[in-house]
Amino acid sequence: MIQGPLESAVAAGEGLSYSQSAIALRNSRRLLRLVNQLLDLQRLDAGRMQPSFHPCDLVEFVSQIVESFRPYCEKKRLHLATQLDECSPVYLDMEKFDKVVYNLLSNAMKFTPEGGTISVRLKSEQDRCILQVQDTGIGIVKEQIPHLFERFRQAEGSANRSYEGSGLGLALVKELVELHGGHVTVESVYGQGTTFSLWLVTGNGHLPVQQVLETPAEVNTSRASVELADLELVESTTDNIEDITINFSPNIDTQDSALKTQHSILVVDDNPDLRTYVSEIFRRNGYHVRTARNGYEGHSLAKEIIPSLIVTDLMMPLVSGLEMIQMIRNEEKLKGTPIILLTAKVDEETRIEGTEHGADAYLAKPFNDRELLAEVRNLLALKENERRIVELNTYLTESVLKRFLPAVLVQKAATGDLTLDLRPEPRLITVLFSDIVGFTQLSNTLRSRRVAELLNEYLEAMTKVVFGNGGTVDKFMGDAILALYGAPEELTPNEQVRRAINTARAMHRSLADLNQRWREQGVFDGDRLTSVQFRCGIHQGTAVVGMFGSAERADYTAIGPSVNIAARLQAAALPGTILVSAAVADYLQEEEITKGSPLELKGVDETVLTFAVTPEVMVNR
Repeated sequence: MIQGPLESAVAAGEGLSYSQSAIALRNSRRLLRLVNQLLDLQRLDAGRMQPSFHPCDLVEFVSQIVESFRPYCEKKRLHLATQLDECSPVYLDMEKFDKVVYNLLSNAMKFTPEGGTISVRLKSEQDRCILQVQDTGIGIVKEQIPHLFERFRQAEGSANRSYEGSGLGLALVKELVELHGGHVTVESVYGQGTTFSLWLVTGNGHLPVQQVLETPAEVNTSRASVELADLELVESTTDNIEDITINFSPNIDTQDSALKTQHSILVVDDNPDLRTYVSEIFRRNGYHVRTARNGYEGHSLAKEIIPSLIVTDLMMPLVSGLEMIQMIRNEEKLKGTPIILLTAKVDEETRIEGTEHGADAYLAKPFNDRELLAEVRNLLALKENERRIVELNTYLTESVLKRFLPAVLVQKAATGDLTLDLRPEPRLITVLFSDIVGFTQLSNTLRSRRVAELLNEYLEAMTKVVFGNGGTVDKFMGDAILALYGAPEELTPNEQVRRAINTARAMHRSLADLNQRWREQGVFDGDRLTSVQFRCGIHQGTAVVGMFGSAERADYTAIGPSVNIAARLQAAALPGTILVSAAVADYLQEEEITKGSPLELKGVDETVLTFAVTPEVMVNR
């Protein structure tokens, strides 16, 4: 947050903007505080920290620090209460001990949700002064309390952290209190709150004589800007999520920027400085940006706006980055969204875990602006190519399959929800063969273009009927139609017959509607021809079905005697009737069929028993 804005300014040959300057200043204070903590701990370890203890009025000392802390509480809507009883003088190195109080107040605020209370109490007990900082925050898990004062404990914490931190603050608190001859205790109930108590010995008899000075000292409240630097990042939960509008930079190529405005990027990070900084990088490069403060908000906003790409932090409160990625991947509309994971955790295990959860790219903080933008451009380009491939695959799938499959099956196949084995194989199927009587005579009275229009109108109407009953269109042969039931979608023999019979009856009714329309249009001459008539043959038997042809040209079709029998039945049917074989009649009710004479069909060795099915009767099995 210091290096990034400076690199951007140097690369652009310009000065820092106000927002960049504010980010750099705020984070330089945080860096200074971290360096000071590290140096203090190093001096303590080396025995080179030489404190100077001065008499101190604890009530006045604590009051001044609390007042410098109050504005931060007001921003987060926390109630700050004090109960400071007079106690005997204590001797403190104020420059060092104020870090103790600032650390405890800072932790209390960061762990306490909006609307909570922080209480600061001072009381006297025999030869001790007890300073307590109590909060109504999230509390501490019992198992973690023994490790609370270990160094870098925060850095090893959960991914669901609720604040930024290095894990040095409480370690420094403990050692500085002990440097003053006191000790610190903690009590906590997880989910209810925490109380830190500092036990300080009154007087100076317990302190090294050479380090005791009787001259009074004053607390330096100007140090609050550094000691409370982390709190400048704390936001009220009622703060609005930023919605950064598109702002084009003059040096952006017009065509390139036009492409970028089609993309929206969602930035999810609990650190407002980083959120703003990353958003500005994208905004300056012509992207539309939305932001969220944690994984929960990020997931909700992603469902609302369907972003082109998501950039997320790893460690966040409520819902971590990894948890949000899992939630995104489980959303049908979002699961393909490219996700870049930004984190200060650079170990191999975290990288692997991020990849396993579905992150497409991983950038360690601090990162370079150009590297981030390059990752974004690459992922968006890959996503665009993927989209084009999906569209092409869908087009190719639909353009082939919709010629013979119902629309429902085509849609399933296009989305990958339907697996079809189209290799030729023997199957029991029901074959429907139909044509119209009188169409050839009609075509002799009309121009070729008009004949083609009428034929296409007829075939379109019949195809809808076949697909509407779950059939497969094998092929068109002039005005003849070959339809299959039971391939490629497997159906029981009874269901095959039911669908085929319902199709034939619906085709008969549909042709009657076409005849009426064509008469109104004056298609028929009125003397020799007033309509065309439907006839149909249906047979159930074994045929080899699948893709036939070559790599250059292939069709899905059925071959075998069963197809020939259906065609011959159609040819033998009287106009206006449906003729079926005994294999089909076995599945129909007696009142639906009329037994016909056995037929010796051309091309079929054995005699075929036939049954007429009246088109007007609709019986569902």
